[in-house]
Amino acid sequence: MNNYLAKNIRNLRRQKNVTQEELAVYLNISFQTISKWERGESLPDINMLVSLAGYFDVSTDELLGMDKHRSEVFSYNFSKSVYELIKEEKYDEAVNKYREAQKIYPNNTGIHAGLAMVLALRNKASDWEEAAQLCRKVLGEPQYEKIKTSLRTILFIITKGTISRKEALAQAKQLTHIWESREMITAELYEGEERTNYLKGLINLTISLLYDKIDNVQMNVMDLLKMIYLGPQEADDDKEAMLKKLEAIKSFMIG
Repeated sequence: MNNYLAKNIRNLRRQKNVTQEELAVYLNISFQTISKWERGESLPDINMLVSLAGYFDVSTDELLGMDKHRSEVFSYNFSKSVYELIKEEKYDEAVNKYREAQKIYPNNTGIHAGLAMVLALRNKASDWEEAAQLCRKVLGEPQYEKIKTSLRTILFIITKGTISRKEALAQAKQLTHIWESREMITAELYEGEERTNYLKGLINLTISLLYDKIDNVQMNVMDLLKMIYLGPQEADDDKEAMLKKLEAIKSFMIG
């Protein structure tokens, strides 16, 4: 809570474009006291909180960061409880929890996204239109999402050598799951022979990518960045070459 208050005083003062000295004059205290508040070394008393809130034209709750604090606590407990409901396929209860959450946090993107997912999982035709609307609301223009994904990948590649393994793994976990990739999802557009041919091409592409990863052990950073920009190239249709790559993958797995 102290951190919220310190940051809020500093940020609100800067937004109002006043110095510590000017704020101190208004409150009839020393600027050193303001400095200690902003560093989190001391706290204003209740009368000063009211004066600060009035000066910055915010509520005392906002000044203390209560909304953010409640939001973070709510987010953890809420996510945990909804996760358990979804595991047990109690979709009606999960939907109700999300709808209640929307009343408290009507602009929370995570709640909109979660509700869209649960509405889709509930598998009622009447829900799907709402789920689609929520998805579009969260995603905005689809092309921007592709750019965001590419930028997250690039950020991971260019910073993984300068940050901790824990931070790098956290970045990697923000990327798309393999089963959510466009290659995997596009298969759902096809049927019959067209689907068979598409999946064969996808298998070839996957084998080639895995083989390149194994063969090169660790790809050159510039090759990785180039692949992100250009996308994976078409896989070779040579069956004999594919079988050799598959055999190499098999040997790698066996060890």
